[in-house]
Parts: sequence; structure tokens; C-alpha cells
Amino acid sequence: MVNDNGLYPELGALKKPMPKGASATDAISIADSTGSTDSRKVSKSKPRHVVVADSEDEGEPVEPLRHQALNIQANAGPSRPQTTVKTTPYQIPLAIPIHNTIKDSREEVFEFRGLDQTYDPRLSQEEAQKALQDLVAEAYNGDIEEEISMEDAIVDGFREGITLLPHQVIGRKWMADRESGKKYGGLLADDMGLGKTIQTLTRIVEGLPSKADMKSGFSRATLVVCPVAVVSQWASEVKKMTNGLKVVEHHGPSRTTDPSVLANAHVVVTSYSIVSSEHATYEPPIKDESKKSKKKQSTLDDSDDDSDDSTVGRTLKKKALKKKDALFRVKWWRIVLDEAHNIKNRSTKAAVGCCALDAKYRWCLTGTPMQNNVEELYSLIKFLRLKPLSDWATFKAQVAQPIKNDRPIRAMKRLQVVLKVVMLRRTKTTILNGKPLLDLPDRIVKEVHCEFDAQEKSFYETVEERVRESVEKLQAKGEMGKAYTSMLVLLLRMRQACNHPSLIMQDYKKDKEAVDPKAAKDNNDDLTDDLADMLGGLGLSGAKHCQVCQVELKASNKGEGENCIDCDDIVRKSRRKSTTSSDLPPDSAKTRKVMSILSEIAQKEGGEKTIIFSQFTSMLDLLEPFLTDQGIRYVRYDGSMTKAKREEALDKIKDSTRTKVILISFKAGSTGLNLTCCNNVILVDMWWNPALEDQAFDRAHRLGQTKNVTIYKLSVPNTVEERILELQEKKRALASAALSGDKLKNMRLGMDEMMKLFGTHGDHDDVDED
Repeated sequence: MVNDNGLYPELGALKKPMPKGASATDAISIADSTGSTDSRKVSKSKPRHVVVADSEDEGEPVEPLRHQALNIQANAGPSRPQTTVKTTPYQIPLAIPIHNTIKDSREEVFEFRGLDQTYDPRLSQEEAQKALQDLVAEAYNGDIEEEISMEDAIVDGFREGITLLPHQVIGRKWMADRESGKKYGGLLADDMGLGKTIQTLTRIVEGLPSKADMKSGFSRATLVVCPVAVVSQWASEVKKMTNGLKVVEHHGPSRTTDPSVLANAHVVVTSYSIVSSEHATYEPPIKDESKKSKKKQSTLDDSDDDSDDSTVGRTLKKKALKKKDALFRVKWWRIVLDEAHNIKNRSTKAAVGCCALDAKYRWCLTGTPMQNNVEELYSLIKFLRLKPLSDWATFKAQVAQPIKNDRPIRAMKRLQVVLKVVMLRRTKTTILNGKPLLDLPDRIVKEVHCEFDAQEKSFYETVEERVRESVEKLQAKGEMGKAYTSMLVLLLRMRQACNHPSLIMQDYKKDKEAVDPKAAKDNNDDLTDDLADMLGGLGLSGAKHCQVCQVELKASNKGEGENCIDCDDIVRKSRRKSTTSSDLPPDSAKTRKVMSILSEIAQKEGGEKTIIFSQFTSMLDLLEPFLTDQGIRYVRYDGSMTKAKREEALDKIKDSTRTKVILISFKAGSTGLNLTCCNNVILVDMWWNPALEDQAFDRAHRLGQTKNVTIYKLSVPNTVEERILELQEKKRALASAALSGDKLKNMRLGMDEMMKLFGTHGDHDDVDED
């Protein structure tokens, strides 16, 4: 990065648009290349890099340097202060503006004054978005060593036989450096499957607090906050990989209320929902204070059977211990947010709660630090306490608003200054020592057509025709924008009809997670389920709607059960009879194909195992009797199961040689799980965003997999599923400019896209897709 503190008198003649396809680095280079230098002829080919030394061994106080930094300019003349240069392979040197810290504040401070005169051309929204995504997706590796000593791959404190991969050795050293001097953690943004967990455990075992640290008030514990689905997996990894670390799972109604229990552990694992809940208890909203009843107050103040002062004191102490806010009564040594993008919305309870926790060191782990927009980075910056961008007003004024106004260059430079220091990101294709970081077995994706029989085809066509009639009515009334959720339910019915006719008869709320992607994102159990509220709102004023076509039910149009007269025929057709056995439900194109694929897999040598994914838990219900009939042992994993039952299912598929199949609902198991024991994946139904499917596939195709992974994507031709496949290809093309890894842009289905899935077109009210 070249020095950009000079003035730019020639900018009027150099306002060139960013070349098509240019990256963030290109965009910043365009801005840099327009800058002039003064008479001192600062070389552009050899930019002057300045780093404030951060060693605790320095005798000079850090605070005065913050003020000196404001005066370090390329043209400051002989009187400018001399700043010590100190670089290592893992301390990335910065161009001015320089980075320094406030002493003992556990905050890092970055100066941006030198960027104020940077050439900031207006870019199109597409160019600005691409430049921003490229910036965040770049690999910030520092000066990576070409040769990695295998001695550094062995970690004292790990069990025998566990060694780090070369890129994990680099991560080990980088993380250690980020907890030295006046640095307090960072953002490990390695791509999915590169081993963020093992690198973090390395830091935990090597970075235990000293006696002096504990005397100063810090506990010895590292708190890991993660999605609820992987709480036990984290605890298991700690026990499996490390020697002698005490780990506590802080989750569920029976979790401890005693903070000393947590403080005396080495690792405490909890979920985002528990952080949210305990923060609300520890620091309840002001509006709730006035709602305390006198009865509740007297219960707290009065003893049940004795008015003695000591008894009252014991009662109060006992009640205080029962208060479930122990997480906020510990001064943590380190806090790790796994899948840290769960706090990307700064206003959620999870984000507020995580930022309120007290710790010396803070880490964010995520393969997708930014998914949709730059504001998602703010929560991570706030949690990491990186000033001045940790202040929302500053972040909005200096980063978010300029990017929104298509003036992204200065904003991206500010982010670049911060990210080059606090973020380490590698992708699976990053080359180290001439090889990609992760050399996995092949992943073979097969699109498998499932053919309807004559009865199923007739049924589907009836459903599709009825759904289109409802959509056309909404279109004619101009109410499509207002009825977005109703249209998603209509789309759900068409998708269910592809799976099995009987799904149409069931209450769509049973499969609400399959209606909208918001219900299936990231397994974040803390975020408010907006979709549930919307679905509840479909029956306004107590009105009921037809389960198939969503028309309001009245006495004049009510048919059989919970449907209208016009949908009676559809419901009757859905009640098929089994053609194979009286003990089995009627089959469908999808159930027949699933059983056929499992039969083929059973013929292979080596006892291969299979994951079966469906967005519909009702479809998993239908598959179970067919598996039992064929003698196929299986387990199930879905959100309705208790945490203990889910863990039991995972243990069985991993450890039992006779258990060959695991049935998983998309919402519960598309992220976080490690199922390398399986090398076949059957996707019974599709999602329009291919990124969510990729997440599901990565349960099996990840670090630790030794066999080729075969993916079977089932679809019925000449149906809505064929149109979903086309939409997936379009989204894959659009995602080429997005972050490598999950590529979760455009989570919501746009109205234009939805209309194409219905197979209809025309003018309509648009819907905000943010």
C-alpha cells in the first residue's frame, strides 16, 4: 500500500472508472496511483511502512505515541518523530495511517487521518460491492514462511499423534502474536474446513494465564460461544485433543448459577442463546424494571419462616446464586465466538450480550466475516474493541455510509488498515509450499431425476394449477408485495407435491423452516424467528386460510377439513393407497429413488454410510418406515429432538458399524456438524440458494474425509424443481464475486425470482431483498 498522505491537484483530469472485473486491490491501487508527492520524492515503488513497536519490554509509554502519530506525514520534514520499526513474519507492517494502542485499555486504536485526501471516485453499485467483497475475501497471511518446521506442528498439551498442518502452524504463531504486547485477539477467518477449531485449541493450551494474571482478577477460563448444535462437539474436541483441560458445558436449564464453577474450568462452552438469556438477567431492559410486582419484591426481601437478619442474609445469598447470569460474573481470560457471523446484526440480543462479556482476549472465528453488507463487520469490530470503528456513529460515517453512496475507496482503505492487522484468512485453494492448503478427496455431484408415475403427475399438475390461480389473483389485486409470506407458502406446497402427495394434507407450520431461508440460517438459536411471527400473521383477526391455496376460509367456501371447496379434489388425490404393502405408506418418486440409491450403496465394499437431508421433517417421517422395511439401521437428527438425543444420534452414526444412515433436517444440521464417517449425501429436496446446499455437503466433504464423497441431488423434471435448478445456476454465477466459502449473498428470494419459480411473469409490487 503506497503512502497516500499527499495532495492530489490533478484529480480533475484523472477520474477514471474502475475496470470491469477489477478487485479491491485494483480499486485501491487506482486511488493510490493518482496521488502526487512533494519535493522530497517519496518513491512509489518502495512505499514507506511504519509500525509502532508493541512489545511490553519497551520502556516508553504507549499513550504519547497516539498523539505523535497524528503528525507523521510523508512531507512532515526533518522534525517528524522517529518511530521504531519492528516486524515479524506474523506482524503485518502497515502504511500510514499507523496503528497503536491505548495502554491497559484492552482496546486497539487505529488512525485514519492520512486517508482523508485519498482520491475516492464514484463507482457503480456492482463495482463497489465487488470491490468490498474482494477486500474482505483477500488472504491476509503476512510474510508466510516457505518452509514449516515439523517441530512446530507438535503442540505441548495435545494428545500424542495430533499434529498441525503447515497452515495451522502459521495460524498458531499468528494467534500467539495477536495475544502479545498490547494486542488482544483477532479474527480468524479461514475458509470452512481448514481447522479453525484446532488452531484455537492450540492457543488455549499454550496461552494459559500466569499466576500474576490470575491475581489481577482474571479467571483461567476460556469461554467458547457457539451455535447450540455444536456445544457438545466443542466439548468433545477439547477432551479428545488436549491433556488435562477441564471443560464445562454451560447449557440447558440445569446449568450452574455459580460463577466460581465456570471460573475454575479451563474451557467453558455455551451457546449464543444462553449468552442472550443471561445478559437479559444480568442487565435487564429498563422498561422491565417498572413491572416488578410488590409480591415479587416481598418474596426476595422476606424469609419464609424466620425474620432473623442472618437468615435473611442467607436467603438473599441463596437467591443470588440461583440467578442465571453466571457468564457475566466471570472475568474471562479469553472469549472465542465460533461462527461469529451469528452476531452480524448489531441490534440482536446475541450481539449485545457477547459484546458485554468481560475478557482480556477476544477472538472471532468465521469463514464468512461478511455475507451481505459491510454493516455485518461492525459487530465483529465492536466485539474485538477496535477503535474508532467500534463506535457505531464513526463506523457509519466513515465506512457504511460512503460505501452505500458508491464512494467506497476511502472506506475500504480504512477497513484494510484494520483487517491487515487483526484478520488472518486462508481459503482451501490458498497455495503454500506449492500446494493448496486442503487436498480433499473428490466431491462428485450427481443430479438424479425422479420420474412421477401417472397418478403423481396428475396430482402435481392439479396443485401447480391451483397455486398459479392464487398467485394470479394476488397479482391482479396488486397485493403481491404485501403477501410475500403467503406466496412462500404457496411455493412450499408445490415443492412438497414433488416430494410426496401426502405432505399437502399437513399443516404447513410443521415445516415452517422450509418456507424461508431465515429459518435455516447458521443454526443461530438466539435470533428471533421472524418467520414464525409472519406465519402467525397469515390468519389475521382469527381468520383461517386454506392449507393449500391460502384463500381465506368462510362458510361459503369451506370444504373438507382445513381447505376450501376448490382444493377438495387435491386433498382427496393426496390420499393414495400403498401399492406394495399394507404396512407401508404409499410411496412416491422420491421415496422410490432414495431406496434405490441406498440399495446401490449397500452393494459397495467398505460399509459406506449416508446422510439424507430434507427441508421437510414430515418427509423424514415418511422415509423412516421404508428404511425399517428394508432392514436399514438409521438415526435421526432434527430440531425437535433434545440435545441429549441429538448427541446420541451423532455418536451412533459415527461409532456403530451397523448404523448406515442418518436422517437430518436442513435447519438442524446443515452447519456445524462433522460427519466425515459418511461419504454419501442424498439431498431429497433443493433450496434455491446453492450456498445452503454447499453447507450441507460440507458436513461430509471436509478435513478428515478419506473417501470420495458422492452427492445425489434429487429433482423431478418439468416441475418447480427444474426451475429451482436454473435459479441455482444463476446464483452461482452471481456469487463468483462474493466471498469464497459460504457465499451467502441474497439469502432472501426476490419477487422476480419467485415469479419465475411459479412459472408466471408480469408487473408486480417489488419486495425489499435486504
